Amino acid sequence: MNTITIQRAGLRTAVALAALTLGGALAAPAWAAAPATTAPAKTAPANKPAVVDEDVTMFDVVPGTTYLNGGVGQLSEERMHKDARHWPLRMTFSDKTSNEFVADVKLKVFDHSGRAVLRLKDAGPMTYVQLPQGDYRVTADYRGDTLTREIHIGPKGMDANFHWMI
Repeated sequence: MNTITIQRAGLRTAVALAALTLGGALAAPAWAAAPATTAPAKTAPANKPAVVDEDVTMFDVVPGTTYLNGGVGQLSEERMHKDARHWPLRMTFSDKTSNEFVADVKLKVFDHSGRAVLRLKDAGPMTYVQLPQGDYRVTADYRGDTLTREIHIGPKGMDANFHWMI
């Protein structure tokens, strides 16, 4: 198993490529735009676990849809809250009884024509998505309980909170 240390410089490159893919519409998160202060990425030996500087994952699942998924731990949660304004769709997932965040949510986002624009097997506890303004249907499944929301992303974006009674 090859493992990689993710550095801020690599994340800045990913953000820049995503912005080019979206025609420059993507605003880089403030922490990703900060100067790199760490050593270059190295490949770890096959028998060593991955060392990750950030516990925020960003990549494309459906071509053209960029998202940011994380919020596990106080530092990750703070960083995501700080950059939330750069993401039109901001979703959080939690347990309604304890108000604790939950992860491992099966998430699907569909556009107005029913085309899937995002599919994740393990979303949460916070997921931000770069989507154009418009109407969407979001389904989120946690432990077999599915919640569905019809949402509209306007000029100020949209905060969608999903709470399960666990």
